Amino acid sequence: MKNYIFSLFLVFSFSLQAHNVGNVYGNIYDAKSKMPLIGVNIQLKGTLIGTSSNINGKFELKNLQTGNYELVFYYAGYQTVSNSINIQENSTDTLTILLYESAIDLDELTVQGTRPISAASSKEIRAIDMQLKPFRTSQDMLLMVPGLFIAQHQGGGKAEQIFLRGFDCDHGTDVSINVDGIPVNMPTHAHGQGYADLHFLISETVDEMDVNKGPYLANIGDFYTAGAVNFKTKDFLENNLIKIEAGQFNTQKYTLMFHPENGGVQQNGYIAMQYHHSDGPFISPEKFERMNIFGKYFFQFTPNSKLTFSAGGFSTGWNASGQLPDRAVKQGIISRFGGIDNLEGGVTNRKNAIINYNFLSSNGSVFEINSYFTQYNFKLYSDFTYFLNDSVNGDMIEQNEHRTIEGVNSTYKFTTSWFGMHQLNKVGGGFRGDQIDVQLWHSPNRVRMNNFTDDIVDEQNLNVWFQQEFVFSPLIRMVWGVRHDFFTFSKDDNAGSSLDSINNGLPHATGISVQSVFSPKVNFVISPLKNLNVFLNFGQGFHSNDARDVILGTRVTELSTAWKNEGLNDNHIDTRLSNYNFDPSMRNISTLPKATAGEIGIKSRLFNKLHISLSAWYLYLNKEFVYIGDGGSTELSNPTQRLGIDAEARLSILSWLWADLDISTAHGTILNLPEGENHIPLAPTLTATGGISVVRTEGFSGSIRFRHLSDRPANEDNSIVAIGHTLFNASLAYNYKQFSFAVNGENLLNTEWNEAQFATETRLKGEASSVTDLCYTPGNPRNFQFSVSYKF
Repeated sequence: MKNYIFSLFLVFSFSLQAHNVGNVYGNIYDAKSKMPLIGVNIQLKGTLIGTSSNINGKFELKNLQTGNYELVFYYAGYQTVSNSINIQENSTDTLTILLYESAIDLDELTVQGTRPISAASSKEIRAIDMQLKPFRTSQDMLLMVPGLFIAQHQGGGKAEQIFLRGFDCDHGTDVSINVDGIPVNMPTHAHGQGYADLHFLISETVDEMDVNKGPYLANIGDFYTAGAVNFKTKDFLENNLIKIEAGQFNTQKYTLMFHPENGGVQQNGYIAMQYHHSDGPFISPEKFERMNIFGKYFFQFTPNSKLTFSAGGFSTGWNASGQLPDRAVKQGIISRFGGIDNLEGGVTNRKNAIINYNFLSSNGSVFEINSYFTQYNFKLYSDFTYFLNDSVNGDMIEQNEHRTIEGVNSTYKFTTSWFGMHQLNKVGGGFRGDQIDVQLWHSPNRVRMNNFTDDIVDEQNLNVWFQQEFVFSPLIRMVWGVRHDFFTFSKDDNAGSSLDSINNGLPHATGISVQSVFSPKVNFVISPLKNLNVFLNFGQGFHSNDARDVILGTRVTELSTAWKNEGLNDNHIDTRLSNYNFDPSMRNISTLPKATAGEIGIKSRLFNKLHISLSAWYLYLNKEFVYIGDGGSTELSNPTQRLGIDAEARLSILSWLWADLDISTAHGTILNLPEGENHIPLAPTLTATGGISVVRTEGFSGSIRFRHLSDRPANEDNSIVAIGHTLFNASLAYNYKQFSFAVNGENLLNTEWNEAQFATETRLKGEASSVTDLCYTPGNPRNFQFSVSYKF
């Protein structure tokens, strides 16, 4: 890994010699309304060089080699325009492009393949959001996903808890997250299945964000149930950047981004670095510190082939005051920003290396291959129950993990035509391998006392998939696909796997398991009008279970079969399994639980001013056993169903003034439980976000925004309620030449709110018995952060 990073930056360190180059700048407008068009695809014909227009309709292509080119401008619902240009040495051409609305051209539709397949997967709206909604961290960027909320409850260093479409996704179990093709979610994580820590991503390096709700695409696999979020980092920088941020809670952040002086669109690279510190609002300072570094370099062998290297890493450490029992605050034992056990906290680090290769053939087909390697370490101290299990020493646990990941993904895209109808075909495959050393300790006051679990895991996932966009006519198209995922699990239990002893009251097993899952998808898009699309979606997705859970389930099945062959009846088998801490009901339960979803939606763009989408959806998730990383055991999760409505609107009031609104409702129930006792804990029922934004490249810009999350059940019978909140935030910036000055205000009304909250059984020091009540991490009070940046 170290040698790879050294080699990458050795290559990068050589000056990019780009002689005989010129630039192209431009503005793109609707020919009739003269409104700027956002997200127009601009491509140098026959090459992989391209860009897209921003919220002001502007684009730029810098340091093009001298010569003749044909620029192609494509935007769904508009005539495709080609413009011939001649790049001369040290010249700068400025273009004004007017696009005219038109009926959809079948050939262009098939070749481009950029139109959304569901109401919630619009790249155009995401491009608007990237420029409208302020964000300070990569985790904040997740809040741009309509209906998605996050919560932090461990001092800023742990991956955020994610809520989407009626799911408490924990730290990522039901949302697939990727960056430049590298998976963020981690199966069989020490803290929770699918743990997705985005803190390695520097938000200023992000170029695009794709959002797909529901499991309707074939190219996305594990953890793709409620949805998927894919980030793409910039290939190059428009300017060097120095940015300094500071504010309340002793918050400091410094960002440096540099690129070679002569880099262009055919060869370029950059390095980004960031340091972040904050103590948070708590009486016991969080002492959160994080350092990030990221580098990227690409070059084109030929106009139609491109090789990209990137590498980066981060390391962070923090303290935390944890989740506070509501009764402790109300009784005055601690203040709202105090703590019961202030020794909670942790350290984590991650290093990534990625290689991408893209090739565009003369017939328009595209081949892509992506390979990656990751090293990851994690240590977390948590104390959720205080003195529930150990009334003398306390219950603090320590979760440890050391992991390496390697993987490859490949895609081949090509077009065909059958009986006069056009198809855009994609076929792909890949593998991912995780080697994991994961442990759970009882560590009061951060001193190890007892080992609960100690496992060595090898987990492999291979996949193949096919997706085809079948264009029947300009009015109707179908996108269908199939995917097959194959898993192998191997686990060595170092804490105790022999049936001759019962180890620490927990189930233990060493073994192997093989699992596979098939996921079909079909989507119809009907376009009765130029700016109106109707979507019908169906698909199946899945999330894998923790490998420790898989092996325990396999061992239960194996032992049950062996003992049955010995003549034992079911009652005797169940008794013997229980004696060894196994749950007999784990027999033959799927460890790749499927999500089956359907959706109907509409999306429209009116007068190039109003972008709206509306969808109604349903999702069913199979029964499964869930591994509890905090306790080393498993628990049954009954099948669930969820249904809801998502609505999005973006309005360009003036060319520089925008309004946006997102509203999501969901109703979820646990099946096979009595009415009134079948609530899905912490599942959001109503969320809303919106705001007014002023977007200018010079002078003042800013926004006023709100975020609402309603009350929701914290447990199955709704006897404990997770309290909702409404927050108002604002930002104001002034741009003067190369300088930008900004202030961000959070929680302007100083609302008392809970960021993360759970119904938890706890016992405080001196209490005779345990109490189950609401435990929460308080959200930040009103605070302000200031920044100054310099571009050069």
